[in-house]
Amino acid sequence: MSQPVRVLLVDDHEDMLSMLQFMMARRGYQVHTAVSGEAALLEARDFVPQVVVSDIGLPGIDGHQLIAALRKMDDLAAFKAIALTGFDRDENRDCDDAHAFDAQLTKPVDFESLFQLIERLAKDSN
Repeated sequence: MSQPVRVLLVDDHEDMLSMLQFMMARRGYQVHTAVSGEAALLEARDFVPQVVVSDIGLPGIDGHQLIAALRKMDDLAAFKAIALTGFDRDENRDCDDAHAFDAQLTKPVDFESLFQLIERLAKDSN
């Protein structure tokens, strides 16, 4: 990779957010974080992420609503979205419509699987 992958990481659990940010930074990603969907909407405008990694169960607007809102923003480049969830149920695997996540991983997160997915999706977003 010539430029670091830009990842917007959204999770309302600050311990999880800090751990994921640390691991992603060690991997060489450029990482910005948000603790809510509302904060992620503001952060995304300036940061313009290639990949958004978001918890689904956020307070206020949830992960699905966040991705739908981000996809409607004219000033964002095309991005890919990965859902992180504590649930492994089919109703959370909404990856088919235009406002949905592109992929989903279940917590606890396997970092190597997450990194491989981020790198594959980042290539697809270019």
